[in-house]
Amino acid sequence: MAAGCTGNSQREIEEISSQIRSILELPTFEHIYRDVVFLDRERSFLIFKTMDAELLFAINVRIQAGIDLRDGFSVVRTRRQGLTVQLPPAKILLADADEESIEQYFLKQVGGEISRLEYYDEINFKKEELIADAVARGILQRAGENARLLVQSFLENARGEPVTVVVAEGTAR
Repeated sequence: MAAGCTGNSQREIEEISSQIRSILELPTFEHIYRDVVFLDRERSFLIFKTMDAELLFAINVRIQAGIDLRDGFSVVRTRRQGLTVQLPPAKILLADADEESIEQYFLKQVGGEISRLEYYDEINFKKEELIADAVARGILQRAGENARLLVQSFLENARGEPVTVVVAEGTAR
């Protein structure tokens, strides 16, 4: 949490740490994807097709990234450099499929149905693909930079002194 300081009280560091916690409880960057999902299920017995089901639908998936303060951070005051805040690396905080956004385009069910479990398994699989895409597109870097700017601006305005904020490197997921 808070590291020791020279010349000022631990109370000041604890107050600053509390201020940081209050502003970083929210994600600092997000992507919203509209993805099309196709499910195709077939079953056969010997040479006879006993089930043929197809489903095509679209869904919105929200991917949010930011700083998780449970990973720890530090606030240090030094005489030369002033206030320095060290934040953990940005990571994916949320991958949520918006069920209300589902738009079904096509459904064919002969000899059986696609179960709810298969439906949600496919959505969860898509979430993992979309997380990988968001990471490849730089969501973690953007979230880290936004967190750095947010904390720095907030503390400089609140305290009236220069603040250095460093976000640790890493690809936490």
